[in-house]
Amino acid sequence: MSSIELSVEGMTCGSCANAVRKALARVPGVSQVDVDLARGRATVTSLDDGRHLQDMLDAVTEAGYKGKLVSGSSVSMNEDSSSPSMGRCASAKASQGQGGCCCGR
Repeated sequence: MSSIELSVEGMTCGSCANAVRKALARVPGVSQVDVDLARGRATVTSLDDGRHLQDMLDAVTEAGYKGKLVSGSSVSMNEDSSSPSMGRCASAKASQGQGGCCCGR
């Protein structure tokens, strides 16, 4: 088993953290996911020594966030989401002209 720490940009509330947690938990080989909203980090424990790193990064992107590997060699996320720096819930509110996060913070 190995643990990988990812930096996740765009999480603004518990719902964001939960979306990232669920997305990473669905990646093959992942046995545990811990998301730290305050630090903007996700620690992923995998059974296969992190061979599915790109799948993990893709899962974060598909959830609407921007992530990279924490440690000297970073892997950038795709820039094709509507607003990768804001995350899914914040960008949804902003597109409705309300600004802020879906949780009302």
